[in-house]
Amino acid sequence: MSPNINLNTLVLFLAAGQGLVFAILLFFRGRKSRAINIHLSIILIAFTVEVIQKFLLDTHYIYQLPTLVGLSLPFDASVGIALYWYVRQATSPEKNNSIEQVLKHYSLFFICVILSIPLWLLDFDTKLAFMETGALSDDWPNSVYYSIACQTVIKIISFCVYLFISIKMLLEHKNRIKNIFSYKESITLIWLTNMLWLFLFGLIQGIATLVFFQESEEVTSIMGFMDYFYMVTIFYVGVMGLMQPRIYRRSERSYIRELKNEQEAELNHKEETQKEPELRGKVDVENTITNTENSSASKVKYSKSALSKTDMERITKKLEALMAAEPVYLEPDLSMPQLADKLSLSPNYLSQTINTMYQMSFFDYINKHRIEYAKQQLIDPNLVDRSVIDIAVDSAFNSRSAFYTAFKKHVGMTPVQFRKQSTPTIS
Repeated sequence: MSPNINLNTLVLFLAAGQGLVFAILLFFRGRKSRAINIHLSIILIAFTVEVIQKFLLDTHYIYQLPTLVGLSLPFDASVGIALYWYVRQATSPEKNNSIEQVLKHYSLFFICVILSIPLWLLDFDTKLAFMETGALSDDWPNSVYYSIACQTVIKIISFCVYLFISIKMLLEHKNRIKNIFSYKESITLIWLTNMLWLFLFGLIQGIATLVFFQESEEVTSIMGFMDYFYMVTIFYVGVMGLMQPRIYRRSERSYIRELKNEQEAELNHKEETQKEPELRGKVDVENTITNTENSSASKVKYSKSALSKTDMERITKKLEALMAAEPVYLEPDLSMPQLADKLSLSPNYLSQTINTMYQMSFFDYINKHRIEYAKQQLIDPNLVDRSVIDIAVDSAFNSRSAFYTAFKKHVGMTPVQFRKQSTPTIS
């Protein structure tokens, strides 16, 4: 059969080449990022294989390469796994992300490869009919029929589970960064949230096709929509993956691990005290705080519950003194560990103090100081001609939208409205 080349097949060919290039660029982007970017590369390779298979079918080149028919069958099983591990390593550096743990999850993909073997052993025409329609046949041997059916169930359930866990981790990440960073730009992973919605759409379409259109004559045209899904996803994942910076630096990762260790230590301590109440001792918080303030190198890991109100009042005074003497809040990339180091305190002590004494997160606390600084700039008679954007940059905001959002939250109006309202004062 002669090859059939048209606009749609050319688009498929370009999408496949694009996916391959993005996968290679992400893999070799940097040695430090390779451990996490490899999962995006796996997603792109899985989609690229699917697109290549579709290209071969639509152009009839599959008749010249008959051994490749059905080769893409197990690859989509790796998408949910790769997505989960990318989100996990991006948002939870304190968890066990060893190669052994990763391979345990990817074993599902290898199971699907094994389950694909019975289909691969069928004749060319049977495999071709299945790849074009996606419909199971009662005429197949039981080994083929049940292996494909079992593989389909594994793919759907595993993808749903991994997608749900990924969404859950992203929500936890958005809540956690408020107590670590004083900014949100490029670390909220909005692009990844959008990608999850994209995958959810693909999942719904795939399930709908399987359940409602399996025996329909229109199943081929309906499955054609997946081609556009693959093309859009390849481009989006590739571009956004290359643009995404590292979220947690060494200091933030150390803080998160320290917090996890303290939580585990507190849990173990509670279990020990329940088993041996006579060994329960009283922690000397006063000496702990004093030693922590004198030397940051001698920080002791205690749970947040070890701080009394008196201790937090002392930390509050020290924090306010620093803010008055040195406007550290004007550092655009200020983080909780960095501020704790300036105070020679444990980040956990500082975090608890801000959350308890000010009833706000670290993010809101720092931005409140920045807004107060911006307000003074906006009503300064000498800065009447200075634009609001320039004042936002001077106030350590990384974007106009972040400045307007924070200003309206703390002041109740936009910077422009505040400046106009303060015009009589300026005069």
